[in-house]
Amino acid sequence: MLKQWRLTTTLVVALFSSSFCFADEVAIQQEVHGVDYVTGGIGSEEVDAMESFKKQFNLYFLFSEGKVGRVIDDINISIVDSKNQTVFALEHAAPRLLLNLPSGKYQAIASYLGSEQRYRFTHDAKKHQRVILNWKNKIDEDTVEPTVEDTAAPEVPATETP
Repeated sequence: MLKQWRLTTTLVVALFSSSFCFADEVAIQQEVHGVDYVTGGIGSEEVDAMESFKKQFNLYFLFSEGKVGRVIDDINISIVDSKNQTVFALEHAAPRLLLNLPSGKYQAIASYLGSEQRYRFTHDAKKHQRVILNWKNKIDEDTVEPTVEDTAAPEVPATETP
């Protein structure tokens, strides 16, 4: 009986410990330029955790690839202002990135597997803005199976009979 109680207690402690560890993984951080940010979004628990932070941030990046928009991570991103001064830089970002920037004109420079994207945008700090950066993936595009809609025979127009 005592062994069973110890086993149950150990399992319960392990279960709650992993939940608390997870909560620590998705936390507000500050990068070298003083910008608060959160990055995460791998798995449904992290996506839910990121959702709880959304209202605290005014800029949301989502990184994806291919036609299906599969989320990707290990993104290196930097954001420069209109004077070409770096205001934010992060290596190995997860698929979702939340941050706060003041109003202004910016350019995001993001790279994934050696492929770089640049995106110019004007940001209003009083509004929530979402930016989706999607990388084309030749291998993915060639292997995506067509949907039923893509393979359906073309419709024949209806004709009236006299």
